[in-house]
Amino acid sequence: MRAKDDIHSNGWRIALIAAALMVSGCDAVNELANEGGDNTYYYVSLGTSLSVGVQPNGSGLPVPTDDGYADQLFDSIRPAFNTAESQVRELKLIRLGCPGETLDDFVNGGSCPYLAGSQLAAAVDFLTDNAGKIHLVTIDIGGNDFRNGYDDCVGTADPIGCADTLSTQIVADLAPVLAALRAAAGPDTTIIGMNYYNPYLSSWLEGDAGMALAAQSMEAVANVSGYLDATYVAAGIPLADVALAFQSNDETLVASTLPPPNDQGLLPLNVMNICLFTYQCAPDPRGPDIHANTAGYSLIAATIEPLLP
Repeated sequence: MRAKDDIHSNGWRIALIAAALMVSGCDAVNELANEGGDNTYYYVSLGTSLSVGVQPNGSGLPVPTDDGYADQLFDSIRPAFNTAESQVRELKLIRLGCPGETLDDFVNGGSCPYLAGSQLAAAVDFLTDNAGKIHLVTIDIGGNDFRNGYDDCVGTADPIGCADTLSTQIVADLAPVLAALRAAAGPDTTIIGMNYYNPYLSSWLEGDAGMALAAQSMEAVANVSGYLDATYVAAGIPLADVALAFQSNDETLVASTLPPPNDQGLLPLNVMNICLFTYQCAPDPRGPDIHANTAGYSLIAATIEPLLP
C-alpha cells in the first residue's frame, strides 16, 4: 500500500499547487457573499481533497474537479432550496477545502494559502460574517492524519495498538475544531461530518501478504471510525457513515464484476466496492489512487443528504 502511495508523491505536490491556486482567493468570498443580497444563502464545504472532489486526470495526476461529494450534494439540494419559500432564494456552494489537509494544517495553515492563515480561520470568518445565511456546513477531516500515521503503524509489532493511539490523538485534535465551527456557525446551523472508506482493502488483490494487510486494516479503520463517531456525537454534529455506505466491513464473497485482471472468481464485497468506487484497483494509468471516482463521490453525497433537516 505504501509503495502505491509513493507513486503519486510528485503528483500530490503538483496537485497541491493547483488546489492552492483554486483556494487562494477563498477569504475573498466574504466580499462576494456581501454582494449576494438578502436572498443568497450558503453551503460551506470544508476538509480534505475529498471535499474539493480530487480525482486523477488522464495522466494520473490528482486534481480538483466539480464531481466531488460537495458538488453533487449541492446539485441535489439546490433546486428544492431555491423554491422552498414564497420568495426566490439562491443557494451557493463555498468550497474551502484543501488537498492533503491534516488537522494541524486545518488549524495552523498548510499547503493552501488562506488570507486568514488557515482553513479553520477562513471558515470561522465566513461563518461569522454570514450569520443567518449558512444553510449547511459539511466537513471531512482526519483521514490524512490517519493515513500518514497508519502507514508507519503497519510495520510495528502492534499495528492495531499503534493505530488506536493515533486515533486518540486525531479525535483530541478534532474536538476543538468542531467546537470552533459550532460557535461560529451558531446552534441552529446544520453541520454534518463524515467518516471514511477504507482504501487499504485493495491490498487484498495482492496475494497473501496483501490479504493480511487488508484484514488488519479493517480493524484499524473500524476503530478510528468509532472514535470519529463518538467525537462528532459529543459535539452534537451528525456523522455520515461513509464506511458503512461503502460496506467496508462486509466480507461476503460475491461474483466479481470488475474489469480484468480482477474479473474472475469471487471477491469480498468490501474489496469489490473499494475497486468500484475509487481508483485504487482501476487497470488504467490513473490508478492506483485513493480518491473516490464520480460514483464514489455520489455515494458519499447520498449518505450525507438524509441527515439534512
